[in-house]
Amino acid sequence: MAKTAKGTGEDNRAKILDAAGTMIGECGVDRTSLARVAEAAGLSKGTLYYYYASKNDLVFDIADRHMAQITTTLFDMIDADKDRSQPVTWERLLTAFFTTILTSEARSRLHLYLVREAVSGNAGLKERFQETYAQWFNMVDEAYDRMAGPKTDAAAKARFLVAVVDGFILQTLLEADRPSIADIVRLMLRVIDPGH
Repeated sequence: MAKTAKGTGEDNRAKILDAAGTMIGECGVDRTSLARVAEAAGLSKGTLYYYYASKNDLVFDIADRHMAQITTTLFDMIDADKDRSQPVTWERLLTAFFTTILTSEARSRLHLYLVREAVSGNAGLKERFQETYAQWFNMVDEAYDRMAGPKTDAAAKARFLVAVVDGFILQTLLEADRPSIADIVRLMLRVIDPGH
């Protein structure tokens, strides 16, 4: 990629996404302007507009990056189990899923703001969430297929898991008292894998 005064194009894009993700997590999408993102990223407005002509384009890339980070973490865990020829267990999958999403307040806040935008009428963002959720459902289904024991209600279990995660994101951000991730995983194991 071409070198600019401030660094490579990928460096600039990463600076913009980092600054915008933090700002959206703290202020919301409505109160995040491209000018403020440029300032926070240490770039000129012209440089930012070179990469993102509109706030919507920037929000789409942030959503993609956010979802990809979560998905990559989970796929890496599943692939590591596959490489060791050990079956993926519900306990490991659930722990990774909840830990990845719930241990970062900034990530949780960003997730909530993006969901809000999607359900408030941003059709493009809603479509991206649908695609990512489908990917998460498939990932859980794939892991489930490799687990020992009977396979029942895989699709419903995948959707239930994602719904529970979304609910705990809300509780975390509202600072509601919630159990530890280990306690959540134990309960989920009783629901998803009663023979555990």
